[in-house]
Amino acid sequence: MSSNQTTAAATPTKVAIGIDLGSWNARLASYDEALQHPVMIANHDGHRTTRVLIDKTDVITEKTLESFVQDNLMQLAASSAHTKNLNVILSVPSDKDETTLQEEGFMQILQKFGAVITDAAATCLAYEDRFEMKDGQKILVLDGGARGIKATLLECMGNASGSDKNELPVLSCIGPSQRLPEVNGNALIDILGQSVAQQFEQKNRFPRGEVWESKKAKAKLRRDCESGLKTLVINNTATIHVDGLYEGVDCQVSISKPKWDHLSSKLATQAKKFLKELPEADVVLLAGNMHPWLKPHAKTIFQNKLIASSSFDPSEAVALGCAKQAFLNMMADADTDGGDSNNNNNKAPTMKVSVSPVSIGIKAIIKKKAGDDDGESKSTDEELTMIRKGMPLPALVTHDFAGTVSMDLWQLLPQEKQLATFAELEESTTLKLHLS
Repeated sequence: MSSNQTTAAATPTKVAIGIDLGSWNARLASYDEALQHPVMIANHDGHRTTRVLIDKTDVITEKTLESFVQDNLMQLAASSAHTKNLNVILSVPSDKDETTLQEEGFMQILQKFGAVITDAAATCLAYEDRFEMKDGQKILVLDGGARGIKATLLECMGNASGSDKNELPVLSCIGPSQRLPEVNGNALIDILGQSVAQQFEQKNRFPRGEVWESKKAKAKLRRDCESGLKTLVINNTATIHVDGLYEGVDCQVSISKPKWDHLSSKLATQAKKFLKELPEADVVLLAGNMHPWLKPHAKTIFQNKLIASSSFDPSEAVALGCAKQAFLNMMADADTDGGDSNNNNNKAPTMKVSVSPVSIGIKAIIKKKAGDDDGESKSTDEELTMIRKGMPLPALVTHDFAGTVSMDLWQLLPQEKQLATFAELEESTTLKLHLS
């Protein structure tokens, strides 16, 4: 089902909500049926980003994650939609990989509120009207956030049903995401903040390093420097103004773009090296807070493959894509249920378009023939992970086995259970496993 076809379906009574749960900022979007595209939701302070509240150890736990989503994000979504009848799609937190999410129980927490898709797949949905998705096309998604740069390569594998030419294609992840944690949004903000603090100290004769060591002053500077980074992409100069930064003294410091380029040159060199080593792709998309800083480096390396966004902020791409997927899910569910999209009582339906949740994981326990010292044959057990936990679906793997007697396939999550047994296999066996 394409986004242009959704208006022909029955109008859903639920409201489609997309949540980008980042490691530093969370964003929400809802699908506006009148405009036929998703729009961002502002919080009670008028901001389109909400700080992710974590505990004093700076680690997100199951308890803090559930309370933050329930007490902050879901309440904000219900207030904006004027209803608690929501169909929610969430993205996985960018500071943890999918396997860790499953093992620590985070996925179960997120699925209490709705269905889960990956950041990369949601980004592709947000850019869907900017380029044509074709079967076999490789899409590289660069997501720069507070925990570093994450590069994910996806491949279009035809549409979900194989029959509707207007249906959005299925997106399959090619291998695990590649990461560059050293180059992250916090590092860029700290570099700019320390430079501003030093100029402020020199101007007002404060001891060197005293301002940056103040937790209150540091927090104020970091907030304004985050906006200053975006300004430096557009203008040649950014002015950082903070009222009462330290001991009641106002701060007003200007940073030129050439100076900023010099300050961030080491991180830029690391980023360029990382980008050059990424696999080939037909299309490159940007997402995350670091996109203004990352864009010129990506443009230099990928040139015309980089798709620009003129209609939305790339840092909001994940939330917008999640909202679009939530609406498409409701339309598919309404068609299936004869127009009644309330049968599932806040539970997202099985995804029929574009992307799927992360995998439960599949392993194989293989019994092989082996000889002992007496020349007699015996069988030995070998365990092999076929589809890793958290791998985005659909997943298609092919594996060749030699000397195999029998094989058991096991599901890994939410609990281990045996799925199938293959006995009396030939000496040479090829297993093709498609999990969707």
